[in-house]
Amino acid sequence: MSFTSALREPTFAAREMFAGSDSREGTRALAREILMMEPADYAAAFRGSAIKRAKLWMLRRNACVVLGNIGTHKDLAVLEAMLVHEHEVVREHAAWAVARLGRHPPQ
Repeated sequence: MSFTSALREPTFAAREMFAGSDSREGTRALAREILMMEPADYAAAFRGSAIKRAKLWMLRRNACVVLGNIGTHKDLAVLEAMLVHEHEVVREHAAWAVARLGRHPPQ
């Protein structure tokens, strides 16, 4: 028995940037995209969305945690770029993720 049904209200459809993020690689790609996103791109991607209550720096902090947990050495460059972010919490989470990935062998 399935408890899901086809989406009937297009308003609730996933945003284009989330397409494919239901896989591990897709999630990593989305996290990298958030870390590299410019503020204007963030505003455009989430225009009219409640997610804009979360500021870009908050999503970047979360993206660092995602990559720290499921990232690979291929993600180190984008994480290292966050080591100089203006928000201390982003820098701290980026440093944690870099250290965590550094303890794992390259994949």
